[in-house]
Amino acid sequence: MFEKIQHIGYLVSDLDVAIGWFAKTFGGLNAGGSNLPDGPVVPSGGRNAFIHFGQIEVELIEPNDKSTIPENTLVMHHVGYVVSDIGGSMSSLQDKGFSFLADKPNTNVMGQQVLYFDPTTTNGVLIHLTQQPSDPVNIGIGEGCSVDRIVHAGYLVADVEQAVDWYERKFDGTAVGGIGASRRGARNAYVNFGNVQVELIEAVDQSQLGGKSYVMDHVGYIVGDINSAILDCKDRGFCFIADEPMTNRVGQTLLYFDTETTMGTRMHLTELNS
Repeated sequence: MFEKIQHIGYLVSDLDVAIGWFAKTFGGLNAGGSNLPDGPVVPSGGRNAFIHFGQIEVELIEPNDKSTIPENTLVMHHVGYVVSDIGGSMSSLQDKGFSFLADKPNTNVMGQQVLYFDPTTTNGVLIHLTQQPSDPVNIGIGEGCSVDRIVHAGYLVADVEQAVDWYERKFDGTAVGGIGASRRGARNAYVNFGNVQVELIEAVDQSQLGGKSYVMDHVGYIVGDINSAILDCKDRGFCFIADEPMTNRVGQTLLYFDTETTMGTRMHLTELNS
């Protein structure tokens, strides 16, 4: 059902500043945007922009109420998953106990059909289905930093075993590599479902979750040659947390950016094993 991660969405305090940052660093181009009505996804309403670079998309959202958003910070907000038939996917997911925030998809400024899950059925996090139009907007695709796709969204969770079980039951997921230690010393797990993956990291300190069971933590970008990508990113002004990439227990070679150079949000480059 799930073909790929379409984008990660971020809340920002100043949309124009964030657009400029993606242009300066990743070489991203603004492919389109619109005003957003108030509703359950953005309670105060606001405006957004879709940024393209490499083969991926980022959605930036500036809400009208910015009181909880630090300046010059990307606050992770949601994940969008691509499906080929949004109506059929909606029906199948309802059979598994999911509900949605609307009875039918909305078509956004990019021509994408979008339907958000009711977060009360997704552990409190925002997720949406996306069906691409027959003629998608390709402004910025192939430009800038050469990122092939998004390998996964990562979440901090209260209990990694319960989180793995949830993805296996609700999304027909398969845990790969078992439950082990993450680079932070916490337990983590990788779950594949459809053609996408999620990383689940158990919070060492439950106060990190702010009373929630799931909190968005990071995004992983797939590149063809991680060493070349690291050099390119350094030329673009990025720094990393280590001098060399590491290989995790599922065979992915990765290196996290220093959040001082990524507007405070966690990202890593990832080269997949052959």
